[in-house]
Amino acid sequence: MQRLAATIWIWFNLVLRRINPVSVPRYFYAAILVVSLSACRPLGWPQAEPLPSKDVASIYARILPQIEKIPIVDMHAHPGYWDDTDVDAMAVTVTDLDPFRTRETNPEWIPALKALYDYPYADLAPDHVKWVYQKDEEQRKKLGKNYLDAFLEKCGIQVSVANRVAMDYLENNPHFRFVSFVDPFMFPFDNRDLKTNPDRAVYFPIQEKALHLYLKLVGASQAPDNLAAYQTAIHDYLSRIKQQGAVGIKFEAPYFRSLVNITDPPREQAEAIYSKYHAGGVPTADEYRIFQDYVFRYLLDQAGALKLEVHVHSAVGAGNYYHVMEGTALNLENILRDPRYKDVIFVMIHGGFPFDRQAIWLAAMPNVYLDGSEFITLVYPAEYSRVLKLWFETFPEKVVFGSDAFPYSQAVNVPATYWLAVVTARRASAAALAEMIAEGEITEPQALQIARDYFHDTTAKLFGIPALGK
Repeated sequence: MQRLAATIWIWFNLVLRRINPVSVPRYFYAAILVVSLSACRPLGWPQAEPLPSKDVASIYARILPQIEKIPIVDMHAHPGYWDDTDVDAMAVTVTDLDPFRTRETNPEWIPALKALYDYPYADLAPDHVKWVYQKDEEQRKKLGKNYLDAFLEKCGIQVSVANRVAMDYLENNPHFRFVSFVDPFMFPFDNRDLKTNPDRAVYFPIQEKALHLYLKLVGASQAPDNLAAYQTAIHDYLSRIKQQGAVGIKFEAPYFRSLVNITDPPREQAEAIYSKYHAGGVPTADEYRIFQDYVFRYLLDQAGALKLEVHVHSAVGAGNYYHVMEGTALNLENILRDPRYKDVIFVMIHGGFPFDRQAIWLAAMPNVYLDGSEFITLVYPAEYSRVLKLWFETFPEKVVFGSDAFPYSQAVNVPATYWLAVVTARRASAAALAEMIAEGEITEPQALQIARDYFHDTTAKLFGIPALGK
């Protein structure tokens, strides 16, 4: 703009002074220059403002019904019956204090139950909640393998990811996509020294059971005799689930070990450790960590070769002994920015929360995405809208919806958590986008496209599902 102004000023001085070099005063040139520059400014040139206009509420009311019509492709969930042990390769251990919104006393469960089961009561009295148990059991017996389909329809979910040990009754259900837990492959030795707290004392027997199941599926009754055979078993398992329609693999690693400084050990070192301990004995902490790092990177290589996404738990976690600072997505930067994995699609599950402001910058990498699951039900829509606003203002095409639906209890079941996550996301995204419109950052058509990408199109493209488009 400064260069344009200088050019016009020189033009006036050279041309107009030649026409009438004496009688035309300099302020006349200045006036013409101002008019000319005004004419150069396109009408309606957008300019972002620091405060939203007064009509933000009316914008919200106008776009929310349109956002509520967008079908959802859910990046992250643990669908299943409330007593289904295959919904995770670990267990949600009892904590001293659950977040306020996830407690069974949360009054938001009332509208959820009304929407899902036609709940006839206005409270959550124990006798009344038992009515839900009976109603849910009736649905389960009536619908069998299609038990969850009706609930997905009520929540507006077209397809949901199933993070599970095995698909079981969800196998071949077109409404679900399989993502398999792969952490068990990192722990094939005697794990007694890894049970360092009451939470991990619960987790590791489940990991060992899952590993035994995985090996059995590829024809091995126990860990093979050498590392090469063990790697073949891993490859065969991943190839098997790929053939069964799996879209990705999932690491819950921060529950079992730190994500800080995952190293890149040579194969010879991992091979020596495997040979020493596969038949028995307890590795030292350093030896086991080296082996885990090697297998972690081998799993990434295999996922890339098989075109399986890599989902990583990258945020706050359950239990009394989870180390938040050791589980944040920021600890994976050395992995995400490694050129060897440039063709591997990474999804930072749970968006790095509570370090979501920092984690969004990881999405600058073309192969890195963030989903907002888990904390979508930990925080309320007002707070979630602030998170989404920053994400939408930064890399909107790299942010996806995730419900983290989970059978926390017979009362707080998978259908209820699906419902709460969807309602939270619809309202929070509408609020965030309404503010962006009211602050002059985007237009309404742009806002609705961001919403379509967030709820559907971005994940749909990753899963090979047709996008909604404009």
